[in-house]
Amino acid sequence: MAESFSYSLLPYGPDAWLVQLEDAADFPELLKMQSLHSEVILESVLGYDSILLRTNGHVDKQTFADILNNVGAHAQIEPKHHEVHVDYHGPDLDEVCQATGLDREKVISLHSEALYTVRFLGFSPGFAYLDGLPEKLHLPRRSSPRTRMEAGAVAIGGSHAGIYTIPSPGGWNWLGHTEHPLFDPTKEESAAFTLRSGDTLRFIPNTHKS
Repeated sequence: MAESFSYSLLPYGPDAWLVQLEDAADFPELLKMQSLHSEVILESVLGYDSILLRTNGHVDKQTFADILNNVGAHAQIEPKHHEVHVDYHGPDLDEVCQATGLDREKVISLHSEALYTVRFLGFSPGFAYLDGLPEKLHLPRRSSPRTRMEAGAVAIGGSHAGIYTIPSPGGWNWLGHTEHPLFDPTKEESAAFTLRSGDTLRFIPNTHKS
């Protein structure tokens, strides 16, 4: 994060502020505010284009802005890179081919050659919204969502890619499956999720299936 950055700061009830940043790349860095200022920040919740910061009692706008402006002076959080192996045999792969006019090999190569960035986690535990999906694969979500997507389902929806971490209903287009561990409910919260906002990810096709 640069030492100065553009943002808007909005009150969110008596004990919270909503921070809207212009550059999504600044979000992961801003999340460390909770550890740097634990006496003030009780909780941080990352959304798609904003961060909600709950405070220990009321903190006036100027004081909170001073805290924000000081974040850039600290060392940056280093994102991790993940390689996720995928068997591309999802039930929607042929429909995606039909919708895009691409053959299976091209869909797989476009999906797997892209470099993705974790924007934020949401929807279900550890589910990461991944930026970086090639434009040719931007498709609407399914008109009729499935009642069950399996854990490890690799899917695309709109301009994002994602991986379902637990069995759940879902409307994204199911391309394949991975055994990559993403969520372990037996661990403490700080270690339960493999992916973090700001991490990068690349999908690796398994050679024994396509």
